[in-house]
Amino acid sequence: MDLSRTPARRWFSPLPWGFALLAAVSSLTYGGDHAVNAWASTNLANMGDHPVEALIASTFLFGSHPWACLRSIAFAGAVLAFLVIRFGNIRAVALIAAGQVLGTLVSEGLLAARIEAGQADPALRATLDVGPSYVIVSALAAVVTAGARRWHRWTALAALVMRAPHITSGLTTLGVTPVGHVTALSTGMLLAWGLRSSDGHRYLHRLTPRAAPLQTEGRTNGRVPSVVRPPARRRVTPHDRGCGTGVKLSTPFETHWGASSPTGTAPVPSKDEGCSGK
Repeated sequence: MDLSRTPARRWFSPLPWGFALLAAVSSLTYGGDHAVNAWASTNLANMGDHPVEALIASTFLFGSHPWACLRSIAFAGAVLAFLVIRFGNIRAVALIAAGQVLGTLVSEGLLAARIEAGQADPALRATLDVGPSYVIVSALAAVVTAGARRWHRWTALAALVMRAPHITSGLTTLGVTPVGHVTALSTGMLLAWGLRSSDGHRYLHRLTPRAAPLQTEGRTNGRVPSVVRPPARRRVTPHDRGCGTGVKLSTPFETHWGASSPTGTAPVPSKDEGCSGK
């Protein structure tokens, strides 16, 4: 992708604005519904019962307060737009999905291990954990690592710095949310670095076939190089003996051409060596 120019259609990609629209409808309709939030929570109880539904539904619930909800949704849409501009729709979806899934699995898996070891309260298995924070954090980390524009990267970095106290709060006690945030952050950075490296290799691979013809043209000044062919040789026939060539097929051409000529072949004679009267 040529990062010097951004297609205008990427600003209106269906991923960021479709996500924002669906999140706004879901949050304003079900954000205050405790039953829906409990069903969509990505806790250990739901991960053992309906993990896929919980992982998807939790992403679109921003809370019950209308203005705070809409402000967060607008911010998430802008971050996703930066991500789509750099990586396109499919890879952007794969990146934020990896952040959501890995952030949940690592944080909830660590909680399950601590409960088994007696280091955490078993009641935490049904704790309420909804929201798109893992998606947003992984997207911000990816934009910081490989954003298409410098101001995209600086904007994402400023947002991460401002949210750092919230992201890391409770990390020293291995809380579920901060562990998930750090996991999503690391996932976004690593995947963005890998995708950026693969983009660079593909770009260099596309340039290589184009450079080869240009180098060849430069050496020949745009002309097709000519092929130097050796002098033509022809087969000596009995007719040549009667034309005064001095060649005898029974001898190795020592009479006229010299002993270095191979038997049975000779260079084409010049015009003055042709048959008289021809």
